[in-house]
Amino acid sequence: MSVMIGCPVRNRAWILPEYLRCLEEINYPRDRIRYCFIINDCIDDTLSILENFSRRQPGAVKLLVNNSGIPGYERGEYSFQRLAYLRNLLLNEFLCSDSDYLFSIDSDVLVSPNILMQLINDECDIVACLVCNGQQVGDTSLYNVLIKDHRGRYLHLKEIPRDRVFRVDCTGAAYLIKRKVISQHGIRYSDLYGAEDIGFCENAAREGLEIYCDGRLECRHIMRRG
Repeated sequence: MSVMIGCPVRNRAWILPEYLRCLEEINYPRDRIRYCFIINDCIDDTLSILENFSRRQPGAVKLLVNNSGIPGYERGEYSFQRLAYLRNLLLNEFLCSDSDYLFSIDSDVLVSPNILMQLINDECDIVACLVCNGQQVGDTSLYNVLIKDHRGRYLHLKEIPRDRVFRVDCTGAAYLIKRKVISQHGIRYSDLYGAEDIGFCENAAREGLEIYCDGRLECRHIMRRG
C-alpha cells in the first residue's frame, strides 16, 4: 500500500524541522511514501525548509505554492473557507497520485514512527490518532475527537478509550483516509458547518462512511513556539 502524507503549511519554520524529522522516521517502506505540501502566504523560511526536505527525498515530494495575499498567520487568524480550499487542493493532488491512502498530518503535529502502520492495520475508511487541542485554553482533556449530542451539537469526547479503536462523529489534525473516500464517495472539505474538518466529516457521514479514532495512538501537538 502506498501513502501520501501532507497538509497545508503557513509560517511554520519554527516547527517544520522537527515535524519533517518525525515524518522521515516513520517506519514504513520509503518507496511507498509520497509527500505533498500546500504552501500558502508564508513570510518566514517555510518554503526553503521544505525545498531542502525535497532534495533529501528525490522524486517523493510535491510542493505547491498558493498565495492569497490575506494577512494573519497566527492560530485563529485564518478563514475556514480558505482552509477548506487549501485542503481540497491537497485532495486533488492525492487523486492525481497513485497512493492508496492520504495521511493528513497538520504541520504542528509530531507523530511516532509506528503510527502509520498501526493506522493502516485498523482497516478503517477514516481513522484518526489522538491529538490534544486544549493546551491554549488550559484544558488538556480536549482532544481531536467529537461526538454529537441529541441536539446535533458537537461535544469533545472526555472519556476516551485508550485500549481500542472507537467511533466518533468528527475528527481532524492527524488521520488516515482511504482513497475510495475521496475517489468514489467524493468527500471534500467545506466551511459550511464552521471548521473545514467538520465539513469533511459531515460530508462523510452523509455518504454513510464511519469515522474512527485509535485511542492507543497519540501524537504531540506543539501549538505555540517554545
